[in-house]
Amino acid sequence: MSIPVAGMTASCVSLAVSIYFEWSLKAIFLSNFLAGISGYYMTLLVQGNAYLSDITPSENRGMRFVILDTALGVGGGVGAIVSGYWVKAEGFFMPIACTAVLSFLSLLLIPLLADSRKIRDKISEEKKKNVQITESGECSNNNNDEDYLMSADRRSSYGSSSSISQHTEWDNNNEDSHKKKKKKYNVVDLMRAVWKVYSSDYSHCVKCHGPINEEHKYVTFHPEKCIHGGGRYPGRIWRMWFYLFAYNFNMFVIVGGMIFQTIYLLSKPLCFTPVLVGIQSGFKFGLIALSPLIVLIYQKVLKMTNHMIILTALVAVAASDVVMSFATHSAIVFIATSLMLFANTAKPFIQAQISSIVSDSEQGAAFALLSFTEILSFLTSTVSFLMLYSATVGIYHGFAWLVAAAIVIIPFSLIMTVVICDRKRSLDDNEKEPLLHNVVT
Repeated sequence: MSIPVAGMTASCVSLAVSIYFEWSLKAIFLSNFLAGISGYYMTLLVQGNAYLSDITPSENRGMRFVILDTALGVGGGVGAIVSGYWVKAEGFFMPIACTAVLSFLSLLLIPLLADSRKIRDKISEEKKKNVQITESGECSNNNNDEDYLMSADRRSSYGSSSSISQHTEWDNNNEDSHKKKKKKYNVVDLMRAVWKVYSSDYSHCVKCHGPINEEHKYVTFHPEKCIHGGGRYPGRIWRMWFYLFAYNFNMFVIVGGMIFQTIYLLSKPLCFTPVLVGIQSGFKFGLIALSPLIVLIYQKVLKMTNHMIILTALVAVAASDVVMSFATHSAIVFIATSLMLFANTAKPFIQAQISSIVSDSEQGAAFALLSFTEILSFLTSTVSFLMLYSATVGIYHGFAWLVAAAIVIIPFSLIMTVVICDRKRSLDDNEKEPLLHNVVT
């Protein structure tokens, strides 16, 4: 996490120095280079999500990701509103210098974060104890096969009592050896780990299934799901790639709209003032602060699944882009912006879905590719939408927004395919044998 924060700090310092000494505009390239080479804030967000995946049970990750994005929204909203008036009053130097100081203070906070591995191990131990207590109660209370089969789905999700005892024995016998034989981790190992995550239906857990040998092949294939998320997930490969593409197409649209939105608002027929642009941007980021409330309504009141939350958010993104394309007055702009209140949940919940089908040992590898592709989406979206807007503004000023709304169809179709397949599989499982029997055989 310290790398992107240090890069943003150096970028802000470089930009503040260039403004203070009134250097050429070419100095901005140095500032952007320092921020980009370190991964920028997108890498920090993805790393933050990976950290949350380590310290949060899988059922709570979606909400934690939303809270992280909410923090970004609150900070971005306050910054957008304040900066407009601050720049108008004192110029650019003081706001940029203040940003550099805040980035440096953020860098000092990172060492205060607890070791995620220790917290993850503590959560795993608590989950292991709860499963053992639950299964011991089931064995004493369930005296017929029907009750046993009804609880089979729960066992298959966390692992059977025999597998848990085997995994516990593995942890106890090999914990010291793992500490003594730590192998240096390099880029090649990361690439191999990423490829295994996105090319196999089998999720490997280092704690329960053992380490990977020198040829990077798994020691033993364990079909049962362990308490750390390891085991076999039928159809995981194509689901991982569908989630990955859906995530990046969504980010492509979101980032693209942010890139040319300021130019769009300043141009005819809207002709926003700089202060009004700051208010609109602050309003947009401020809506993210309400995302946890929206998620609570979705989950607690409407009982919506993660997939339905994602689909609802994608529909909101498309609707906002369509309304923005026909904006001729500031009121329509704020109506389109208000629709983004329901669109902010797509990103964290797609991340939560990816996190839910990989083991604790594979979280870093899963989010590594997500971070890499997100940066590529940012770059391609910036170039694509700036060129598209400049080429079509003479034809119709809102054409780029319509293109963005059309692109949303792609992630919507991908997530809908996953929903349909999961629904069909659920129906087939109810008609056939219990899930535990299917997994073991």
